[in-house]
Amino acid sequence: MIAEVDEALCRALARVLPKGTVVRLDPPKPTWQTEKPSQAIDLFLFNLAGDDRGAASGWEEVRDAQGRVLSRQEPPRRYRLSYLVTARAPEIAEEHELLDTALLALTDGESLPESCLPDVLLETGMPVMVDLDPAGPGHLWTSLGMPARAAFVLTVSAPHRPKPDTELAPPAESIDLVADVGYGGGGGRAPTTGPSTPAVEKRWKRVGHGVRP
Repeated sequence: MIAEVDEALCRALARVLPKGTVVRLDPPKPTWQTEKPSQAIDLFLFNLAGDDRGAASGWEEVRDAQGRVLSRQEPPRRYRLSYLVTARAPEIAEEHELLDTALLALTDGESLPESCLPDVLLETGMPVMVDLDPAGPGHLWTSLGMPARAAFVLTVSAPHRPKPDTELAPPAESIDLVADVGYGGGGGRAPTTGPSTPAVEKRWKRVGHGVRP
């Protein structure tokens, strides 16, 4: 799922960035201060967590034409991925222009365009939602040991459907019921002496779509 989200973001950016701009998945590095800057947008995935928005419970059952359960499917889950988005260019003004283009491309809607999603994400039938982290990237620059620069934090809520459970017990072909005959009118316990009372036994066998006597 992480690789598919990376790909979706890169596709969304590739549509709008100026020719010659590259999209990288690199973290910021101290060597940026001395390297000759190239024209690039960097997407640094620094956090991954569960997302409880819209979480459902229970199982979905997949049945055949006869009504037999073929598999059970857990409800979809969501994961929240946090990216630090930075720009690199020869001039600060150019960096700001790149960052502005990236910001609009990734947050112009509540979710990424379906045309940007790889098949794995499309097949879930659920949107890949995006938003800006209001906390911003300030704490990240301190953790990375770098001076602050223009950037934003993008949060992506991506869906995932667990694989269905197909290892199910086969349906019962027959059911045997055995019941002891009661004693007395009050349902008292059986006597401890004397001949035993025969049990009543009945068998149900599967017929057609159901289980009938």
